[in-house]
Amino acid sequence: MSEMSNIDASFRELKAAADYIGNGAIEVPDFDSEILDCIRRESTVLQRIPAKKATGHPTRYFEQTSVAQGGFTDPRNINTTASGPTRVERSAFIKAITAQTNIGLFDKEVTEQQGQFAEVVATDIDDTITGVVRVQAAAIWNGNDTSLVAPTTNQYMGFLTQITQQFSIAAGASIVDGLKTAVATMMSNTMFKPRPSAIYMNPMLIDLIEKEAKTVKLEFNTVEVTPGVTVKAIATQAGNLPLIPDPFIPIDAVANYGFAAPSGGTKNYYAVIVTESQLERRYIKSAIPRIFQLGLQAALAGQYVGVMFDTIIAKGAAYNHAVVCVNR
Repeated sequence: MSEMSNIDASFRELKAAADYIGNGAIEVPDFDSEILDCIRRESTVLQRIPAKKATGHPTRYFEQTSVAQGGFTDPRNINTTASGPTRVERSAFIKAITAQTNIGLFDKEVTEQQGQFAEVVATDIDDTITGVVRVQAAAIWNGNDTSLVAPTTNQYMGFLTQITQQFSIAAGASIVDGLKTAVATMMSNTMFKPRPSAIYMNPMLIDLIEKEAKTVKLEFNTVEVTPGVTVKAIATQAGNLPLIPDPFIPIDAVANYGFAAPSGGTKNYYAVIVTESQLERRYIKSAIPRIFQLGLQAALAGQYVGVMFDTIIAKGAAYNHAVVCVNR
């Protein structure tokens, strides 16, 4: 091929990649060095509930469900029946969450040589941790396992399934009043002493509550839930409870979590009243996801795998916490 033909071929290739070619101008594509990244990478509930080392697989603990029984008697003829506390063994199996990314050697070195997106490799490796956290954040509420002690799936048994104390707020009834009544009912328990500390719900339910408050001119307090983040709080018999938005709490149009299917084109919104000190995440080895490099494949692509071994437990699921289903 002649030198002129080589020039023509190079010009055609340049023209295919150029934004504009004209007299006195050749404009080629260029990009900002920053990549738009608004991915959700955190979970408020994961930041607020305790993380503890698991005792094993399964992890085990004891729950006291009753104390010795007292009773009145004749002071001159004391008669009593011996009794004692009841303690029950509890356990939960550990679950595994993974995420993987493969990075080709050639593309990695081209990117590094260009210098414009040198941080992409580190970001992609770090994002495997994000992949794990996002799975945790969703499954902590709606994981589809049905038992802690006899697992039926590889997922968590979500809090919406674990928590057995339930309340419903019918369409047309006040959401705020319903939540306050649910908390008051929890606090009136004469056997157990729950300490509700927060109410988690989908942001769409908080929007409904704020609209209700606006119509009756109800003012909310504000509470800081994580450093620099404040949310609305409602006054209850357990004090001011923050309404913490969590987009991973589902909104249903079918029967779920023991609640009936909504009717008439309405939906079920869930509010989870929790005693956060009695929600636990039990982990093996590390409380945060770890990254492992598995070596090079035949094509010299590096394999990076994020791993998390843990499980979630709602202690005192029948009295320390409650799920409120709001029909709207």
